[in-house]
Amino acid sequence: MVDEAVQRRLTTILAADVAGYSRLVARDEEAALRTLKSHRDILMDLIARHRGRVFGTAGDSVIAEFGSAVEAVRCAMTAQERLARENANLPPDRQMHLRIGINVGDVMVDGDDLLGDAVNIAARLESLAEPGGITISGSTFDQVRNRLSVGFQDLGPQKVKNIPEPVRTFRLVEATAHPRPAPRPARRTALILAGLVLVAGLALAFFPPWATRSEPASISRMKLSLPDRPSVAVLPFVNLSETDDQDYFADGITEDIITDISKVSGIFVVAGSSSFAFRGKDVKISDVAEEFGVRHVLQGSVRRSGGNVRITAQLTDALRGNTIWGERYDRDISDVFAVQLDVTRKVVRAMAVTLKASEHDRLLQKYTTNIDAYDTFLRARRLVQSPGRENVEEGERLFSEAIALDPQFAGGYAGLAFNYSVKARLRFGPSPKEDARKSLEFAEKAIEIDPEFAWSYIALAGAQLSNGNHDAAVLAARRALQIQPNGYEENLFMGFQLYFAGEAAEAVRHLELARRISPHDTIRGVAFLANAYFMNGDYAKSEELRLQRITGFAVRNPNAYVWLAATQQQLGKQDEAAATVAQLLELWPDFRLSEWGLVKAFKLAENRERLYNAAAAAGVPE
Repeated sequence: MVDEAVQRRLTTILAADVAGYSRLVARDEEAALRTLKSHRDILMDLIARHRGRVFGTAGDSVIAEFGSAVEAVRCAMTAQERLARENANLPPDRQMHLRIGINVGDVMVDGDDLLGDAVNIAARLESLAEPGGITISGSTFDQVRNRLSVGFQDLGPQKVKNIPEPVRTFRLVEATAHPRPAPRPARRTALILAGLVLVAGLALAFFPPWATRSEPASISRMKLSLPDRPSVAVLPFVNLSETDDQDYFADGITEDIITDISKVSGIFVVAGSSSFAFRGKDVKISDVAEEFGVRHVLQGSVRRSGGNVRITAQLTDALRGNTIWGERYDRDISDVFAVQLDVTRKVVRAMAVTLKASEHDRLLQKYTTNIDAYDTFLRARRLVQSPGRENVEEGERLFSEAIALDPQFAGGYAGLAFNYSVKARLRFGPSPKEDARKSLEFAEKAIEIDPEFAWSYIALAGAQLSNGNHDAAVLAARRALQIQPNGYEENLFMGFQLYFAGEAAEAVRHLELARRISPHDTIRGVAFLANAYFMNGDYAKSEELRLQRITGFAVRNPNAYVWLAATQQQLGKQDEAAATVAQLLELWPDFRLSEWGLVKAFKLAENRERLYNAAAAAGVPE
């Protein structure tokens, strides 16, 4: 008996679903269902108007067939336009955004149902789309590229689940659902001239005179391997204000953009502690990309004048040598937060990365709307990057001032918590116990005000460590890492807490990742990783980094020399250890191990004793 032949046909498949639907249902189930029904009715009506046929619905998804790829894309663009208007009438927490994927391919027909890879590819393309966006396959692009007035961004071949070959993928970047009429011959010359003027104006806005130009970067010349996801280095935005005292403001905007990008799990972003090495230098984009091992470079400028600010930004694909996005913002100074958010979102979009629902919400988070509080906070953060006694004391004053300016800004409280934990560990104040208590109090206040501010959890972790609560410190650091998975400080302080808690191997992993995020070594990065290597028994690596710490950075306390002497003792280098102890006592003649608060901070007795005994054996006075 011969089986009946499988019926097949070539068709266009549109797949749509709601971004973050589970989150919306969890927040307000009835409201989510009402909005879903309203949005789905609009979509279903448009599918019918564009001669499509719905053949599948499940939960928040819709899948439809079209006889024409052009009609499918027109339907998708019109739907996104209509739904954007609908969302504008809803509160932000109830807005519902569709993602749409479209594919042209061969399908198997099973009654009213359609099956096969062509359907699966459409569904996978939908998952690659942004909320409110449309992604199409190469086969769809070939059908519509000259038939619609719409822009496309080539995302290249994309590996998608359960499809053996990569799928050539494009994103729609301009949603005009109907082609524009051709200009009448009598007006053509005038329109061409107007277009040239417009292009010239855009060139000045998007590609300002200060921007550097370079040939494409070379992967073979990169000092570090490209990450396995889209990657970017953000150069310090140039301060074009009339006075140099606004450098910290331009730096703060740069750091905030880096912080926001680091909240997106799909992007690798170089830490400001490394990219800021290029401040004030005339560098090639290709050199930056090759230095840090990244594909993209974001650069910009800030001009602050009175109550106004002009911010210009552009993103370059260094491997191709072309700018893929640029914009200029002329705003009131109070709008600087909205500008930072817009830059981040457009960078993410240009790099073809899809935001998770939780990441989208975090990007919308505004920590303060008080520009003076923000301004003061930026100056304080800059100071405490180097936690010497004077910086900590001045930072305490500035963080307190930020709180006075905006009592509902978590940053001031988190800053005080961070400062007090440092004072407690380094014995800067008369009562380390009181400093530890205050640190915990301010950290808990910061989190009460804003549970999505990652630095509050870094501060809480330090406070818990200063109070001897190692497990709680690790949990707090993990929460910071959940909020900013690619953050330099989040990985740095995760490693810091782990080696104190007795988990040295995991500490090394996070600290080595922090070093990849910030390839230009920082004083804290080198010290923390050297300590983790010591606790993990990697004494040779620890000594190498510890020597780098002493020779490459200013040493403001005896810790570096005590650690180095203990490490050399563990390696059997008694002569080198004795010389290190001599240097220690020349700088701090009254130092005694019995009064060294740091050694008491380790959770495990074995770790405390190993460090203490090695230092004592090296000759450090007890």
